[in-house]
Amino acid sequence: MSSDKWNEDLVTIERETFEPMNDDDGSVYIVRDGIKKLVKAPNVESYSIKEGVVEVSEVAFKECTKLMSLSVPYTLSEYYLDEAMENMPNKDRVVVTLWDWPHDCRIGNEMVRDIDEGWTDEQGFTYSKDRKRLLRAAPKVEEYWIPEGVERIERLAFNGCRFGTLHVPYTCRLDLLPEEEYPIFGSERVAGCVIEWDRPYAEQDLVDDVLCVADDDMVVDEYGVAYTKNMKRLLTVRLTCNGDESNIVKMKEYTVPDGVVTICDSAFGICKEFLTLSIPSSVRVIGQPLFGEAGGRIIIRVAGN
Repeated sequence: MSSDKWNEDLVTIERETFEPMNDDDGSVYIVRDGIKKLVKAPNVESYSIKEGVVEVSEVAFKECTKLMSLSVPYTLSEYYLDEAMENMPNKDRVVVTLWDWPHDCRIGNEMVRDIDEGWTDEQGFTYSKDRKRLLRAAPKVEEYWIPEGVERIERLAFNGCRFGTLHVPYTCRLDLLPEEEYPIFGSERVAGCVIEWDRPYAEQDLVDDVLCVADDDMVVDEYGVAYTKNMKRLLTVRLTCNGDESNIVKMKEYTVPDGVVTICDSAFGICKEFLTLSIPSSVRVIGQPLFGEAGGRIIIRVAGN
């Protein structure tokens, strides 16, 4: 009771029940929404988590008093591993081996022959003679666009590769592949952002959402408005580095430069006041909504009107 008001905190507890799966080595797993999770590891000196495990319970190693060596597959997220190791009895003495790729990455003789007879581009990516299959990726690349027309990425094409951003063309439907044919991009330590396109690359500046744009690929003006480097897409309004909102407060009017093609969804999502936005005739796509949940309002002036 406070100020003649009754206050009551309500706590909701949700409990889900899963059928456990017991492995021959003493491991116990569950599967939730198609994701395999290790819930209990055996109390042995050396233990290797099976490939395909994506999550680990916080208490999976709680009873592993003998554990001295742990092998972690590329499929397991380190976020869950770190949480689980906090409850490991002798975590400071356990030697952990993190795998970036499957334990067996050998390719067959037929694939070796196809690579030898294939075509390699300037960045070191090798394709089949008909250029419809990506056979082998270059060891390291920051950003790469797989050419349109490619229909398949071989399962081990990216073995040993590190990349920042990978663009997969609409002609290569990864979502239709069975699990055993899906390409392996490696662990989260070596695999960057994979963007699967559902439209031709030529329409990239018409895309009305921010797919995956790194800070290094942005140009930010004095108002904190961020654009792609080619200045064709207005991405978003950003706060200053220390979270200062002064750039937003002083922005009562804003003129979008000529040449911009797309203003992305919620581009002015953090603006809280009225804003008069002048846009050039080059703009062909305007995201919906331009404001997010900040409560701002916008007046649009189109060039020539």
